[in-house]
Amino acid sequence: MRETSQSKKVGLPKAHGACALVCFAGAMATCFDWPSPAPQHGSVFVPAVLIWGVAALYQFLLAAGHLRTSILDHQHLFGSGPYESKSDFGWMVANVLVLIVVAMFYARQAESIPLLAGQATTLVSLLVTSLISLAVWGVRWKALALGSRHSL
Repeated sequence: MRETSQSKKVGLPKAHGACALVCFAGAMATCFDWPSPAPQHGSVFVPAVLIWGVAALYQFLLAAGHLRTSILDHQHLFGSGPYESKSDFGWMVANVLVLIVVAMFYARQAESIPLLAGQATTLVSLLVTSLISLAVWGVRWKALALGSRHSL
């Protein structure tokens, strides 16, 4: 009986798998976008390297989170409803925070450290991976919420 209720749960293994690939590609694009500020902006090099490292690490972690969820969803190895809901919500909050930070970097234009260091690719990859990831986590969060309501 336990297996029957588990097989009815909703997961998105293919969407998470595809999103993991997108996030991994974004992380690789970020890794190749080494900061190269103009000579007059040499003072932004160290903060730009820090931003570069955090952006790459975040995207690798995001890819790992999607890959983990894809595997677990494929095998119907869900955690408890509240755990899965909190986990999905946590990933969505992280993506929203990243999108806010990227928007702030773009809004500052001439004072933006990544833009002064020639890291537009890093910002674009963060924007794309976070938007796609937010959509996938949001759909999963909603689907699991609906699935748990219907199983009651």
